[in-house]
Amino acid sequence: MQILFCHSTRHNLKVLPKLFRPQESRVRSISINAIDFFPFGKPLFLVGCSDGSIRLHQMTSEYPLMQWNDSTNGQPIIALQWALTRPAVFFVLDASSSIYIWDLLENDLLPVAKEAIPSENIVTMALLGEPEKTNGLLGIALAKESGQIDVQCVKKKWALPQPEESEKLQLILLQSF
Repeated sequence: MQILFCHSTRHNLKVLPKLFRPQESRVRSISINAIDFFPFGKPLFLVGCSDGSIRLHQMTSEYPLMQWNDSTNGQPIIALQWALTRPAVFFVLDASSSIYIWDLLENDLLPVAKEAIPSENIVTMALLGEPEKTNGLLGIALAKESGQIDVQCVKKKWALPQPEESEKLQLILLQSF
């Protein structure tokens, strides 16, 4: 069984594409565990799957702009989120409580950092920040299985907006076609 997204509006208007598919055509049994929409005005969204794959879709195309199949060594994606202060950065949490940081300007093939949280299972995460401020403050809240929440600051390297970052990201996405 192949899992597909259905694209529609709340007023039942027809919208194209009708479905969002993975890059490969082989039938796979996976589920979509996480989704996050691009907070910087472009019609993009990230999808995290039960097989550990991540896809970057645009709303106007059936197939993803980019797809990463083995970035978590097959661990299911639990949560993912775009950085609130940088268009080219997103964070991924997998089922082994590892957090992956992606900076598409630095490397568009692999995550640029991985942080394992071995003490207790992390069940979800959320990024905190003020996108309208350019001070580079970005935090990550980690919800643990015990109910505790741990809030940590993200290094400025991944939080501080880069010059012309949106334009550079656009070039990377255009090259991926």
